[in-house]
Amino acid sequence: FRHPLPRLRRPTARVAPRALSSHPAAMMMCTVSNMPPRVFCVAVCYAATMRLVSGASAARRAVRVLSEEPLIEYVPAFIGDAEADDLMSLARSAGMEAVDEDTGATNGGDEFSVLNSAAGAQDDRWAAVRALRASAAEWARGSGGEVVVTRWEPWAPGSALNRSGMLHLDGRLRPRHRRTVLVYLSGSAGDGENRGGMSGVLPRAVEEGLTVFPCLETDDMSAAEAKRRRRMCARAHRHVNYAHEKLRSVHKEGLALPPSQQLAFLEAHPELLTLPQAEADGTYPTNWLWTPAHDAVPTEAGAERSPGELHALAEAMCRGLAGGLRVAPARGAALMIEAASERLLPDWSLWHTGCSPVSGRGRRWTAQLFFDGEAPRKSRGGRRATE
Repeated sequence: FRHPLPRLRRPTARVAPRALSSHPAAMMMCTVSNMPPRVFCVAVCYAATMRLVSGASAARRAVRVLSEEPLIEYVPAFIGDAEADDLMSLARSAGMEAVDEDTGATNGGDEFSVLNSAAGAQDDRWAAVRALRASAAEWARGSGGEVVVTRWEPWAPGSALNRSGMLHLDGRLRPRHRRTVLVYLSGSAGDGENRGGMSGVLPRAVEEGLTVFPCLETDDMSAAEAKRRRRMCARAHRHVNYAHEKLRSVHKEGLALPPSQQLAFLEAHPELLTLPQAEADGTYPTNWLWTPAHDAVPTEAGAERSPGELHALAEAMCRGLAGGLRVAPARGAALMIEAASERLLPDWSLWHTGCSPVSGRGRRWTAQLFFDGEAPRKSRGGRRATE
């Protein structure tokens, strides 16, 4: 009955301890009940900070809120060991493909496999895929969402390679993306929640490969550091968006030329080869990706680089050298990330990445499901309809 309640403060991402008697919800409810907060309200108010989600197995699972705005929820036992084994086994059987910066099926990792549940009606292992799709869709309040199994190879200490994977927003190459469900298929690092500060994540969790959110403020973070990170992450978002719009402008200029001149124009602008392929409706998705190369150039024209660039910060978090919101891998646990607004605008504070495990800890495995939202409706006058 002395479990701490979350601090309802925005935009912090932590659910941090606070005296129950001073919690606004406890004070309000206990004023009504005319009973001492620590006696009457602890169970009621704590229950108010949690909600329940039911999966395909009808099991009731407590959802922990890691961040209120943007919303990140965590379930410590979303699937069981048998389901995790089946998902990894199916991925191995289907074959793993290499991940690169142009891969749109997954975010991060070294290899991936898309598990299409319609392909395995005669194999009992596919029941795990169908059950995961159903429970994830209910949690994310979406439809669709193929199961994408991703594998990270171990990282050797002293290696010149990064431990951090591709730093990204989940809307990369997905213009209609709204929510993501990320399921850990490996890891033994406990309940997965960062407890704050440099001592908040166990060394075992760092070795097995964290998921890090460098832009989100935590309660142990100084105001100056939180401001520095917000500025860095917002500039990264503006930079990628500016580069995308510039590519669109150059592409449009080339299309306006006679066909006989377009090849020469393309040769003069090889950067157009990086423009993603257009969607069926003619929109061009943005590749919301931030690499070490981005850290090496100013994020805005004429701007000086800020100390501790974004990808370098994510790398430091992966190595346990920097704090922030870090989620430890625990087999069967899952995150639900609300990656975009109702208007499908990506949240710039949700840059994140997965980290490779250290040699000796085996491979890191996850399953990702991406759920789209409905495109905003437009009125007859061309303006977006009010929702």
